[in-house]
Amino acid sequence: MKTTIDDIAKMAGVSKSTVSRALNGTGYISKEKKVKILELVKIHNYVPDSKAINLSKKKTMTIGLVLPSVAGPFYSEVIQGVEEILSANRYFTIFMTFDENSSEKNRERYISLMSSGRVDGMIIFDPEVNESTVDKVMKFEIPIVYLGEDIHGMNVDTILVDNFNGAYSMTEHLIKIHKHERIAFITGPAQSFDSVERLRGYKYALENHDIKFDPNLVCRGDFTKESGKNAVENCLKNGATAIFAANDEMALGVIEELERKKIKVGKEIAVVGFDDTFWSRYIQPPLTTVHQPMHSIGKMAAKTILDRMNSNDVVKSPMRIVLSTRLIVRNSCGCEISFTN
Repeated sequence: MKTTIDDIAKMAGVSKSTVSRALNGTGYISKEKKVKILELVKIHNYVPDSKAINLSKKKTMTIGLVLPSVAGPFYSEVIQGVEEILSANRYFTIFMTFDENSSEKNRERYISLMSSGRVDGMIIFDPEVNESTVDKVMKFEIPIVYLGEDIHGMNVDTILVDNFNGAYSMTEHLIKIHKHERIAFITGPAQSFDSVERLRGYKYALENHDIKFDPNLVCRGDFTKESGKNAVENCLKNGATAIFAANDEMALGVIEELERKKIKVGKEIAVVGFDDTFWSRYIQPPLTTVHQPMHSIGKMAAKTILDRMNSNDVVKSPMRIVLSTRLIVRNSCGCEISFTN
């Protein structure tokens, strides 16, 4: 017969909760009782029930993952990275996506998930996170990692990519290698931190190469292919010789619209993007873009959560992790050979 916790408790002359405290290292127990219990455990080859241990430690073995969407290559790679680490450590993932029309409702949902004690930690991509939200989140004293937003000053761990230098490198490539001065930029949503940083990198590259910034060459997009298509007319009207879309989805829309207009991409006009989605190398012409390590973002977020739980350091010394980007040069910018910088 398999030895149970009841058997160990009877042999030691203590309660089951005392045996549990000895095994888990939680709560007060005298040294003598602990030694006796552990000796009995060893002699009788008692293997604690993992479910009982998790309950006694108040662990759910579950991490919440909040994303604006699960569609598209960016978020799927983030999910894969998170799952790779968490599943290897026997953790489950609860997914939650945003309602596009109600950011406040979104926050209520993920805050409710934390307050109910159903997760041991949260990985959150909240495009409009604010100090008030972070204050509420931190009260639950579980590990939190925010993705994509630079909120390091709010005493929470953040992981983001170097959008600024990625956009700077791309703009500089168009200027130095292809001699473009009329470079249009299609932004993402106004509230997007990624878009703001990429626009800032674009502007700084123009300034550093003595090219006057023209606000007429900045077109508002929303990271969708359709918004890329819609921006083309304005870009051409203002004399753009190159179009830098703030993500690959919009760049694809730009290319399709230019093809409809019989304008040769890479020959008559340069088109570049940002993300390096898996299909960007297969379209015609292959897309020059900025690679951001989407899979690594997910892995790093999961590792950070687990490290916090293992160290019992939930809110002290928050980390700001910035992952590097790489310039991926293909043919849509006018280059005849492909290379990575």
